[in-house]
Amino acid sequence: RLQEETQRVLMVASCLGATFRLSAVMTVMKNISRVEMRDSMKSSMISVSGTAATMGSSSASLLSSDLSNACTDQDGSDSSYASSIEEFEEEGLCEVDNEECRFMHDQIQSAAFELINPEQRDSFRGRIGSILLRSLSPEELEASLFEVVGLLNCAASNATDEE
Repeated sequence: RLQEETQRVLMVASCLGATFRLSAVMTVMKNISRVEMRDSMKSSMISVSGTAATMGSSSASLLSSDLSNACTDQDGSDSSYASSIEEFEEEGLCEVDNEECRFMHDQIQSAAFELINPEQRDSFRGRIGSILLRSLSPEELEASLFEVVGLLNCAASNATDEE
């Protein structure tokens, strides 16, 4: 079972793609409110036993937990995020190479994405896109432009669907 902060970090990372920059995850984690994280998380037990069977390991079962209390207060410091990164690297969920991080299997990314409440997925991804647009340096934004626009489009498509 992963720590709750690690689950939140994985949830954000899953929205950024199979390969993502650690600085982007840290930027989002520092700028998204606990309320937004709580509202975007499923509050019921997540079942990923099929995912674990598909992967032939128990890595995905680490993502299973009762998330009803997932937003307990934590310090939100770089060290807590760094320990989350270390935890999911140690558990074999992601491979970290300097600034780049990659999910070890697409089913791990899918299981992490499943932690997000289905009704909140588009707005959550849009919020991540807004944070990145506002927070990244021009150079970082240029390097991540397609990902940021894709995230922002999620919120735009959700707004159009509701009208």
